[in-house]
Amino acid sequence: MIKELIINKKEEKNLSEKVEEAHEIIEAIKDGTIKTKILKLPRKAKVKKGKLRKGWIGVLKIDENGNISATKVKIYGSAFDLNKETFHSTDGREILFWQGKFPIIIQRTWKKNPLNVRLKDGEKNETYGQKPIMARMIGDAIKPKKNVGGILIWILIAVGGYVGYTVFFGGGF
Repeated sequence: MIKELIINKKEEKNLSEKVEEAHEIIEAIKDGTIKTKILKLPRKAKVKKGKLRKGWIGVLKIDENGNISATKVKIYGSAFDLNKETFHSTDGREILFWQGKFPIIIQRTWKKNPLNVRLKDGEKNETYGQKPIMARMIGDAIKPKKNVGGILIWILIAVGGYVGYTVFFGGGF
């Protein structure tokens, strides 16, 4: 039956024939002759309530070679990093919910913003994520100086203690 549908797909059909074919497919699914399988979200991308409160989200990552992998990342402000090397940005419009439970983002590694399937016709915005990405990169680049003053105070106390010991208790240099 399905092979016939594929072979006869080239022919133009009127509305009643299309409705009959759709009805046959629905009946075949109900009878069990056509098996359907529900696509499940990978376990690595499922974020439960505890991590969700802490700012984690599931990411379906699409690599340049077409591989798809799943992971969890923590969102800092509106930026997140994949594999500690590439930073990406979101403003919340790209967040999707898998079966209404698990928030996920579909991220292409060669783009800085996630895939937005809710875009309207003609809407294109690829620049809004630049400020959070740059702020995150600057925050990671600047390392705080070590507290040299605290070490210097301890050295001066030690030298003063040694000098006081030698003066008051008769020790020599």
